Amino acid sequence: MDYRIGEIAKKCNVNKETLRYYERMGLISEPIRSDSGYRLYVERDYRKGDGDER
Repeated sequence: MDYRIGEIAKKCNVNKETLRYYERMGLISEPIRSDSGYRLYVERDYRKGDGDER
């Protein structure tokens, strides 16, 4: 399931700007984009404690 930035931020207990910062710094992979340009995050990539050191 894909989530927009506000939805995944809430699930991860961070704000949207934090996710954007992590993306700019290369700490998380760049999400796919919807046809209208919205970031779409896949939950499995952003679970807490997934052990992935990006």
